[in-house]
Formats: sequence, structure tokens, C-alpha cells
Amino acid sequence: MLLADAEPYQASPNPNSSPRPPAVLALPVAEATSRPAVSRELVLVSEFGPLHHLAVVAHQSYIDGFSIRTVARCRQWVCVTDAIGDRATSLYLLYGQACALLELGEHRAAVETAQDLLARLGDEPAPVWRAKALGAVAEGSNHLGEHSVSIATMAEADWLLQDIPTDTYGHLSASMAVAIAMRSAHLVEQAEAAFAAITQDHDAELLIYVAQEQAVLSAHWATALLTQGRPDEAAAHLVRTASRATLVRRLARQTAQPSMEARADVIEAYALLHLGESELAFSRARAAAERFSARPELLETHLLHLVLARAHGAEKNYAAATELLHALLEATSSTSREVWAAAARAELADVMLAEHGPHPAMDLWRQTARAALGRAWAERDARYSALRDRHDLRRLASETDRAGRAAGQDPLTQLANRSVLPAAFASAPDGAWAVFIDVDNFKAINDNLSHSVGDLVLQTIAEILRAASRSSDVVARYGGDEFVILPSDGAVAAQAVARRVNEFVRRRAWGELAPGLAVTVSVGVGPLVAGDHPLHVADLALLAAKDAGRDQIVVADV
Repeated sequence: MLLADAEPYQASPNPNSSPRPPAVLALPVAEATSRPAVSRELVLVSEFGPLHHLAVVAHQSYIDGFSIRTVARCRQWVCVTDAIGDRATSLYLLYGQACALLELGEHRAAVETAQDLLARLGDEPAPVWRAKALGAVAEGSNHLGEHSVSIATMAEADWLLQDIPTDTYGHLSASMAVAIAMRSAHLVEQAEAAFAAITQDHDAELLIYVAQEQAVLSAHWATALLTQGRPDEAAAHLVRTASRATLVRRLARQTAQPSMEARADVIEAYALLHLGESELAFSRARAAAERFSARPELLETHLLHLVLARAHGAEKNYAAATELLHALLEATSSTSREVWAAAARAELADVMLAEHGPHPAMDLWRQTARAALGRAWAERDARYSALRDRHDLRRLASETDRAGRAAGQDPLTQLANRSVLPAAFASAPDGAWAVFIDVDNFKAINDNLSHSVGDLVLQTIAEILRAASRSSDVVARYGGDEFVILPSDGAVAAQAVARRVNEFVRRRAWGELAPGLAVTVSVGVGPLVAGDHPLHVADLALLAAKDAGRDQIVVADV
């Protein structure tokens, strides 16, 4: 990869040491653009803009734990990069800002920032940027309780990973974004798989952050099981936590990162504590605490507080233990880290029990912590099923696309044809909606301007439908001048697609295809229904749109 200037890894040592995927990770070569030079040889163009150093500086403040400063810098500097047209740096700054906002617990602002990044991509494929931004949207939406949005964006981001070469920086960065989003929804098995797909063909400076996130994931998994009273199941994950912490420590020494080595010691100490090696855990945690700044943004800080609180409790220094646990509860409640909040409550109940003796309130406190996390953990199956359903729908759309001119594809528009719809209906998740589109007065176009112009209109409509839909949506020619879109989400997504279709058709300069040509569409939007006619409600809405004068959208009132 040829860069206009020095790579960011040279400009700022260890630019990727954040608790989520680095904001300044390079995109893979496959996403670099190419252009013919005067000699007509292809040369790679840097994906870094002229002000990329601003992104490096902002990211450095983020990994140093100054998330508020990072947000302020990104917001200020993106105005500068926008003003001079440095789009590449603006994207890096927006992603860094979203990551810092997530660390601060400003989840709504993080989602809006990531959505701004997505909007700037327009129709570009850009799977790396899309996957990273969608990962941020998924994580923020999950913390906001918007689980359907979280699952939909998470599934889309996960699906995009297959379009990124696996031996690239971009794949590493995007995979980490997806894995962390999955972890936030307690989809720990899927997060583990996303991390496992990252190849080891990277420098130690990058692999250390993969190993660190994997260690934290194992600790998260073990803690969730421990808090629910399932120590036997947690044991294997604690052993894995300690093993991964050892790898992080080795990589930290190899890359001369004493702070990361101390963080590895904290992770290992936490695992040792729950594996019965409490004295060794206390010793290791106390030594590590002197070698890194225990900032509330870092997950290792939560682990450190839990270990040290247990140490203070063993020494009967209950006030110090209580102070640490209250600090942990405050930090986790502001950032919606429910696993660690539940662990803190359970530990606090033990401290109060040791200090004041048995009391029914202590059991109630512990049961409350267990029940709160248990409910969230129990929802994993439903979230996994929703994720799987969306992958099945995307797989159907992808298989239809790869079928070429086979039986499932309409030869004129290159869309799926009507024959794929029964399978799409069967795979659609509960609450799926359909968008039914009909070209107004299409017969008059054929009669007055020729069938060739009519074919061009249908092909152009197909292009518009693809542009108005997401890659996960099923888009098919139903027959003649009728088309169907099955969005991968529910009513809100269907109505948004319908509005985009109507707007794009109105804005199209149809006169370019044939003098005097004008084209409008009528659109009906409605839920899929069980039985032999899944499109019945959407069809009725389409008829209502035509009866109301055409060139409009009617949404079924259900």
C-alpha cells in the first residue's frame, strides 16, 4: 500500500490501543481507489487525507483515557476537514468521536455520529467503514434499549465482513467493531467467532489489541455466569481469561508497552481470584495498579476494583472495599455495562454480609443483581434467533444475486423474479412488511413511445429500487410493471424505503430516456400476512394509492 505520507503507526506509536477497534486503522488495499496515470499504469491512492494527523492526535487522546477531550477535538476538527474537503480525515474523526461517546455513555450521540458517517458514504460499498459505523450504531442502540435496531445493524455489519479481505487491517478493525457490538448484547459466542476470524498475519502492535479484547470477552463471559450462580460453567472461561492475559503480557513486552502489560496483569489477577488463587491475585493486582492509570473508561479498571475490593474485605477494611465498589457502580451505570454493575452489586452484598453479619436484605440485594443480569442473559437466545433470521434473508438475497441469469432472475431488470418470493416470505421474520410498487400508466408508455422505451423505464426503475434498498433487502420484479421489496426490518424500514423510491422516481430526469417521457409510481406498504396471499395488505394499499390519483404512497392502517 502506497501512502502519500508516513503511515499513522509511525506518526504515533501504538495508535490502536483503545478498548474498541482503533479509529485510525488503515483501510485494506482492496478499498483503496485506483486511477490511471498519464502512462496508463494503475497506482494506489492513499486512503489518508492531508490532515490525517488530526485523527492520529484525537485518537491518541482517546486511548489515553480522555474521551471528553477526544469528542471536543473531533467535533472541532471535523469542521476544518469538511471545510477543505478532506473527506477521508472527516470519516476517521467521526468514527473516533462515536467510539469516545460510547465510552462516555453518550449512546444517543454516538449513534447519531455513526449515522452521520454512514450518510457521508452515500452509495459507496466501503464495507470496512460501513461495518465499523454499523457496529457503533448496534452497540449504542443496544444500550438505549432499541434492540431491534441493534440486531438489524449488527447483522448487516457482520454480513459485510465477508466482503473484506481477511489479511487486512480493515478486516481486523471491522471485526473488532462487530465483536464488541455483539458482546454488548451478550452474544458472546458470536463475538468469539468474530474475533477468531481475525488472521494472525499482523504485527504484534495490532495483535495485542485483538488479544486484549479476547481476554476481556472471556472475563465478561465468566463474570456473567458467576453472577448468575453458575461457577462450574464459568471456570473454563476463567482459565481462558488467564491464558489470554498471558498472551497480552507477552505481546506487551515484545512491543515495549508497560501500561498494557499492567492491564494484562489485572485481567489475569481477576481470573486467578475466581480460580481460588486469591493471595496471588491480590499481589498481582496491587503491583499492576501502580503501573497504569486506572481510568473509568477502561474495562480493566472494573476488574481491578473488584479484585482490590475483595482484598480490602479480606483485610476487614470494609470502608475501602465499599468505596471501590460504589465507584465501580457509578462508572458502570453511566456507561450501561450491566455485567460489571451486577458483579459489583454481588460483591457489595458480600462485603456488607462480612461487616454486618447475616441479614435478609443482603440476600435480596444479591438476588436482585442476579435477576437483573439473568433477564438480560436469557434474552440472548431471542437475539441470536433474530440475528440468524436476518442472515438467512441476506443469504437468500445473495444467492439470488449470484444466480446470474438462472431461473430466479428476471433477464430484463436483473432483479430477482417472482419465483424467489415464496422462499423469501417463508424466511421473513415476524413483523416483516412489504413494499409493492407499480409504474403508473405503463401501457401508455409502451403504446406511445415504443416497447423499447418501456424496457428502458423498467430497467431504470430496477436501478432506483436497488439504490433505495439496502443490500439485505429482497428486491424482485413481481410481473409486468410491478415490483416488490421485502426490507430486512419491519414497518419503519418499509416506509423509509417507500419514501426513497417515490423521491428517487420523481427526481429522475426521465426526458433523458425519451423526449416527453414522464414516469411516476404508486406504492403500497403493508405487513406480510399468513396464508396463500402474503402481499394482500400491501396490494390493497397499492390499489388505494392508484385510486387516490397515483404518484403517491399509501401505508396500510393496521
